[in-house]
Amino acid sequence: MNTIDRRIRAFSIDMSLATILLILLIILGGSIEGADGGLVMFIAAAIAYFGTLVIPNFFSKGQSFGKRTQKIKVVDIKTGEAASLFLVILREAFKATLMISTVGFYLVVCGIMASSRRDGRTIHDLVFRTKIICLTRYVSDREGMPIEQTPAMKKRMEGSSHD
Repeated sequence: MNTIDRRIRAFSIDMSLATILLILLIILGGSIEGADGGLVMFIAAAIAYFGTLVIPNFFSKGQSFGKRTQKIKVVDIKTGEAASLFLVILREAFKATLMISTVGFYLVVCGIMASSRRDGRTIHDLVFRTKIICLTRYVSDREGMPIEQTPAMKKRMEGSSHD
């Protein structure tokens, strides 16, 4: 099952939370007298990103808040178990480094890879031997609709992404 829709929603939720946290940290950091603005910004961005994507893994293995809301999980490709915290930290650091160094172009490449590969794995999944799995099925999932379609529904859905 391709998880691209859920991955995008989960990433959007996580980045929204990271942005809110970043803004709060910049406001707090701006109140420190004599602090270098660039250093405050860098530290605030690192805390916001890793605080949003890594810290939740201490409470729910293999899941950030966005992944938990979308019912997806990062698992080790060999064992099928939740990825270790160390692996998640390395995976997120690798992903952040590529996102920053390519000015976001890496996210476009990941989106293309995840949508075109049958297993939905991206570069950071391939490097760290992980994958994203769905914990539940939604009615909108493309593979095997869990509800039956009437002939009228099938006709209306003709030509849509649910063929």
